[in-house]
Amino acid sequence: MKDHETYFCLASDGLIYNLGDHGDYEAADASAESLGLEVIWMFGEDTAQSWMDTLTNHIKEIAP
Repeated sequence: MKDHETYFCLASDGLIYNLGDHGDYEAADASAESLGLEVIWMFGEDTAQSWMDTLTNHIKEIAP
């Protein structure tokens, strides 16, 4: 298990933000709050990588 990981969030403005390297979800949430972000979904780097891979594969399938 990692003692730190990079966290990201999808905010209410529709953008994804890199919240930085944190030891846990609560620390990442505090970071988002300090940035004034209204978090819709917060996720770590493993989930980000999975979504990136999935989206990249789907884009390749539909791109001319």
